[in-house]
Amino acid sequence: MHENLVLGKKPVMEALEENPEHIDLVLVKKPVPRGLDPVISRCRQLHVRFKLVPDQELQQMGAARQGIAARLRMQTLVDLDLLLNNTTRAVFPVLLLLDQVQDPGNLGTLARTLAALGGAGIIIPRDRSAPLGPGAMKASAGALNRIGVAQVTNLARTLDHIDQAGFNIYAATMDQGQSVLEQTFVFPAVLVLGGEEKGIRPNVLKRCPGKIHIPMAGGMDSLNVAHAGALILGRMLSWR
Repeated sequence: MHENLVLGKKPVMEALEENPEHIDLVLVKKPVPRGLDPVISRCRQLHVRFKLVPDQELQQMGAARQGIAARLRMQTLVDLDLLLNNTTRAVFPVLLLLDQVQDPGNLGTLARTLAALGGAGIIIPRDRSAPLGPGAMKASAGALNRIGVAQVTNLARTLDHIDQAGFNIYAATMDQGQSVLEQTFVFPAVLVLGGEEKGIRPNVLKRCPGKIHIPMAGGMDSLNVAHAGALILGRMLSWR
């Protein structure tokens, strides 16, 4: 049921030593049980994310007795610069950059849409992003294995780097900038989509020269991020 979990101190330590790049997050019972401090120290040394959680959360995972679990990625991450290079040679030279999209279903659906159109990959932040686990993989219908996924620490600095690499950056907003129906798209490009609750954060948005919105003639306030992303990607495809 939890095929992407490693349970218990010894198995988690082994995973940290052997394949730390495959660990998405280490969950530790709060307050920290005696004997688990070395695991947290090792996470810090290896720059692996960890989180202190209530006992009930670990109970749901079947890790109540151990007090610790590691959530594994089901997707191999790629280097950002390699992903940028691959994008310039893609059939549809577009990357998605997701600012705190936390629903695995949305992440997977966006990956499926992008892969179907010939896009190159997705950039996500290390923190506050949907896990690359079974939920995202199922929603992507396997597409997450066909595109590149890069995980970065700071999205704002990443956009600065992407801009210097010669990419055109477009951000989907509620009502700013051009209508997506009137926008001219130039490639290679990055489409920035915001999270389900707050959208794109101000510090990220200000790095996006191209701001676009979807006109809502039917009276709706907004679309689900996966639906909005699919609509904009389809419009971008028409400019290829």
